[in-house]
Amino acid sequence: MNSEPDIPASWENLGTTLAGRKPLVIYVLGPVDAGKSTLCRFLAGRYSGPVAYLDADTGQSTVGPPATAGLATCTGKPARVRETFLRFVGATSPQGHQLQHLVATARLLSLARELGAGPVLVDSPGFTEGPVAEEFQVRMIDLLEPDLVVAIHDGHELDGILANFRPRSGMAITSIAPSPHALRRSRVWRAHYRQERFRAYFSGHRAAEIPLEGTGFHGKIPGSFRDADWHDLLVALCDPDMLVVSLAIVEELDLAGGVLKVHCPHPDLSRVASVQVGSVRLEPGVDFDPW
Repeated sequence: MNSEPDIPASWENLGTTLAGRKPLVIYVLGPVDAGKSTLCRFLAGRYSGPVAYLDADTGQSTVGPPATAGLATCTGKPARVRETFLRFVGATSPQGHQLQHLVATARLLSLARELGAGPVLVDSPGFTEGPVAEEFQVRMIDLLEPDLVVAIHDGHELDGILANFRPRSGMAITSIAPSPHALRRSRVWRAHYRQERFRAYFSGHRAAEIPLEGTGFHGKIPGSFRDADWHDLLVALCDPDMLVVSLAIVEELDLAGGVLKVHCPHPDLSRVASVQVGSVRLEPGVDFDPW
């Protein structure tokens, strides 16, 4: 009998099996609203030692704000977050940002290994439908080389992805049904969730200036230096390892003054080495375009 009413027996069995195994990289695959984040939290609670949660779902992110991939190292039962690290992807979907998404996730996995964080649970984006999404998932799994892929589905919708890895030595695949309690959320709900996450993140934001000289710029850089093309863009202020120091909203690209004027909640710029530009546009009030 399940210890938690919302947890299916198949999830309980998986948790029991994994709890006694050596540290693993576990890639949780499934469409939107399949319960991937819930499964990751459930599995994290079944390990007695430290565990890492790698949140690669930039649309419904939980470790950091939307448009970021996040790594949380956890200890204890129930698991409690000890440290968090963010990498900026620049959008709330891999569509058009596949390269940034792949690199961000791979680098966070490498960091988790460097930290000796124990098992790593990768909560993948729900970007699974169509040839572009399938190719993205294939490349993500190939790059991360997880020990185990846990596919949450109740039909054959993920077979086009999984077929590429069933013969691979050292990579196990297991399929489990979605929780019957998983909520199906509308596009409007998801847009509202992102808006509220952004609003909470930028609460209490302040003005800051980033010098153009000596600062690196990368990402989805606009094709011109017109202020209109930069105004309200969401950017990340990154440290030398391209980890996020703070997200920021561009107020003005001031070429005459040699600065990028932004609003950000963490105005300590001493660790900022570069600015990564995204595709999302926000306003300081964070009434953003959910595209």
